[in-house]
Amino acid sequence: MPAKSLKKISFVGLGNIFNAGFGFFFLAAVARTLDLETFGKYALLSTLLLTISKIVDFGANSVYVARSIKEQNSKLSSTLFTLKVLQFLISVPISLVSLKLLNIFDGTTALIFILGILAYTMNYLFYAYFQRAEKYAEMVLLNTIPQLIKGVFALLFFTAIVTPSLNLAFGVFSLTIFAGIVLYFFLPEENKKFIFNFHGVVELFKESSPAGISQIVYESWGTLNNAIAKFTKGFGDVGILSLANKISNLFSLASLSVFAVLLPKNATRKLAGKKYDYQETALIAGAIIALAALAITGSELFITTIFGEKFSGSVRLLDILILAAAVSAIHTFIEGILSPQL
Repeated sequence: MPAKSLKKISFVGLGNIFNAGFGFFFLAAVARTLDLETFGKYALLSTLLLTISKIVDFGANSVYVARSIKEQNSKLSSTLFTLKVLQFLISVPISLVSLKLLNIFDGTTALIFILGILAYTMNYLFYAYFQRAEKYAEMVLLNTIPQLIKGVFALLFFTAIVTPSLNLAFGVFSLTIFAGIVLYFFLPEENKKFIFNFHGVVELFKESSPAGISQIVYESWGTLNNAIAKFTKGFGDVGILSLANKISNLFSLASLSVFAVLLPKNATRKLAGKKYDYQETALIAGAIIALAALAITGSELFITTIFGEKFSGSVRLLDILILAAAVSAIHTFIEGILSPQL
């Protein structure tokens, strides 16, 4: 693996780990300060938000990055923007119906939820533009800035300066994503003008559909599991299940960090008619499996120390999910580099 690519992967990876650290600090604060049932409601809302946000993402970012590099088509950025807006509009009624069906609908929660989807729309759009331009510092900061704000709130919750409620905790989780808007000034000049361009929207949607469906299916499992737990047991079990699922999702960061850096690189390599380096793929896969084994070894101590004894029932479930997430991360990465769009 060339030293330059390794450096970029390390930077993005460390950035994602840093962001995840603050995210877990906030999660621990919410889990410790809310009662188990209220935390279950928070968990259901947050997983539902992430699932529906994938309607806005829907795999279009990767297709946009690969195509814009290969075709050198500057108009694709406005096509991507138009598609994101349309997908956001579609996600709004789906969000409201979902909240109603899960019996977690009220005016304040619904407003926070819709604004959260809007925040993720901005985040996904900016992420694609920064990834295309290989501006990895800005790409990482898109999530670092919101996580820093969450870290401040986590400290306030832990020290009892602020007493969290369901809507406050969920509001911090979702609305802090808007903080990334300050990075607008660092966007490439051609991406600073948001112009509607319906030409090519259908084509871009069709190309991204396989990856988009895969994203939604993958992300929806957590929401589906939480919904089943809610209807069969109650919000308390939702909290236990969700905590295990969120911790195991750390391993998706491995594939995300690598893929974010190697996608532009592989698209450029494809354009030049060069072959992929499959040896680096095997090396990365082995590292992810080793990391999973280490995490499983210390899972029980981690759960009870950080989140409290009330979540001890999630330890064995966590071990299974860690292994599954590690395998899924490897699959996602390999699927990404072998994508026909590349």
